[in-house]
Amino acid sequence: MKVTILGCGASLGTPAGGGFWGKCDPDEPKNHRTRASILVQSETTDVLVDTTVDLRTHLNRLNLKKMDGVLISHAHSDHVNGVDDLKVISYHSNKLIDIYSNSETLEEMDRRWPYLFRPKADGIYVEFLKKNPIGNYQKFRIGDIDIESFEQDHKTCQSLGFRFGKLAYSVDVADLNAQSLAALHGIETWIVDAAAYEKEAILTHANIQRIKKWVEILKPKMTYLTVLTTHMDYHTLCAELPPHIQPAYDGMVIDMEGNRR
Repeated sequence: MKVTILGCGASLGTPAGGGFWGKCDPDEPKNHRTRASILVQSETTDVLVDTTVDLRTHLNRLNLKKMDGVLISHAHSDHVNGVDDLKVISYHSNKLIDIYSNSETLEEMDRRWPYLFRPKADGIYVEFLKKNPIGNYQKFRIGDIDIESFEQDHKTCQSLGFRFGKLAYSVDVADLNAQSLAALHGIETWIVDAAAYEKEAILTHANIQRIKKWVEILKPKMTYLTVLTTHMDYHTLCAELPPHIQPAYDGMVIDMEGNRR
């Protein structure tokens, strides 16, 4: 099993619209960032986490023509607004694509885009997704991939993190409660949101200081930072961080032991 970092950028991407690079060196390819998303794959199963506005680019980059399931962390626009790009995959595979999240997120997506889940009366639109509500600490399986959800505090809403065996993925997280930290016990690889970077006040995203405290508790072998903003230059981060905490980059492939391929 492997995980591909489809995108590791924050909501604006890098460069942000208008060509704003912030503190990121435009000559470093690893600073070119699409919105945060991953693909988890076994030999037979493909599972996507979040449907960002860059999803079409991600699918075409990997020439991915099937999807066995989609996990949604929460309903903020940068994590769901590319959902229409799953339509053609559903039509060509002649089946609905299973989408998993908490009831709040699925209801919000249904409110915004009702055609995702049911045909319109005029028959012009055909649904292409099937809702699968999951709880905060639920174990389930898609194909041959075992998954466990856990609760995350994003301040403006609750988001979901996902564990895949010894690897876990946490985006848009400002804080974790004791039960969620317990759910992460034993992971060897963690891909985690660090968008607050060096800010002292934590609003909706974790900062580096908080992530280091979590890492001291969980002791994963490798931690990769995602949801990187235009203030977070790749080589600057590499120089600032210890060897066991490093920035992710678009296209990075990680095996279940945390090794980059």
